[in-house]
Amino acid sequence: MINRVFIYDTLIPHLEKKSRKIDILLIQSLFENKDQEIVEELKKYQNSDGGFGNALEPDVRMPDSSIIATAAAVKVLHEVRNKEYKLPLVKQIVEYYESQYNEKRKGFYMTTKEVNNYPRAIWWNFEDVEKNFPFGNPDPEVIGFLYKYREYVKDLNVSKLINEVVKFVNSDAFMDSGMHTLMSTLYFYKRVDKDVRNLVHDRLHELASKEIENALGKWEEYGLEPYKVYQIAPHFVNTHLEELGRNLQIKLSEVNQLEIGPNWQWYQFDEVFEEVKHDWTGHIYFEILKAFRRHKII
Repeated sequence: MINRVFIYDTLIPHLEKKSRKIDILLIQSLFENKDQEIVEELKKYQNSDGGFGNALEPDVRMPDSSIIATAAAVKVLHEVRNKEYKLPLVKQIVEYYESQYNEKRKGFYMTTKEVNNYPRAIWWNFEDVEKNFPFGNPDPEVIGFLYKYREYVKDLNVSKLINEVVKFVNSDAFMDSGMHTLMSTLYFYKRVDKDVRNLVHDRLHELASKEIENALGKWEEYGLEPYKVYQIAPHFVNTHLEELGRNLQIKLSEVNQLEIGPNWQWYQFDEVFEEVKHDWTGHIYFEILKAFRRHKII
């Protein structure tokens, strides 16, 4: 078990040395209401077009807005319980997402060409973005957000977009996609209603099981650890509860020893990445603690 005393007296002071304030607030929000502070801190990453940038997604350092950074903002807003606090940002994000829709793709591109002007992970090089991120990532989670807040959508046909996601999930390409598409589609699942969920549930469960199986024995590498699914949609791990238990025990040990950090590299801009690691650390702790909270470990 991890108690609140450890988190407030040991973990948070440890993180405050280098980690971002937004992530520390998210950790605190697991135990106390931080809605207003989270919203005010999140606004610091927002641009005048309503989207988010400014390295909110730490591996993309450009200040310009991007779909990937705005999707990160949406995940932060999910942790804000008071709807009135977050509604203005929700409306602005809807407007930004609509402005970024690409008719040819029938979806959204992760980022813009300006990404190449700033340090970044190698997979964010603009010339490779379309290849690295085909439909399925980030489209489902963006479309799920637009569906959830469809009363504010002005131009896009949300029902048509939902159909595109359902069609994709039931295609062979979905089963061949991988962890990031699974995660995006899990967020989609959480944002739509029961009727839409029923259309994708079994396929999502199938891909979740496949990806969890593929990562077994390789949790020290960059891959799908069970807790990552569990902290979003717990029942998609119900066929791997033993593996989930082992995974959480390993994370519990790492948290107690303050050993959490990113397990990937940029493969370029190495010196910058050594600093950026600290921007990731607090976020990773938050997701792990969120899984602990759900599993009643804290």
